Amino acid sequence: MPTFIALIYTAEVDWSRPEYADGLREYVAFNEAHAAILRGGHALYPSATAACVRVPAGTEEAVVTDGPYAETKEALTGFMLLECADLDEATAVAAEIPATRYGTVEVRQLHPSLGI
Repeated sequence: MPTFIALIYTAEVDWSRPEYADGLREYVAFNEAHAAILRGGHALYPSATAACVRVPAGTEEAVVTDGPYAETKEALTGFMLLECADLDEATAVAAEIPATRYGTVEVRQLHPSLGI
């Protein structure tokens, strides 16, 4: 069965803060309801903690910069791996991810020949 990644784009928050406890419970409920098809997933640290890596054409040396390239209202804040029969099933499941109520969830099929 194909695997899909649900990329979660929302405003960045610190999930360890008490005011987000209800939101965490929503994710726990989602994870429990879809345990049969979930193959992984995590919240991500804020984009300000990220590093971007490029190797410019014609060079062999990596260029590492802090954070994302562009500032946006929403950032990639997490992902979930879903094993589903097809894109229709994956998008139906993704529609139940709590972030869809305050952000965007992008669903893509993983390419089987390029996996680790």
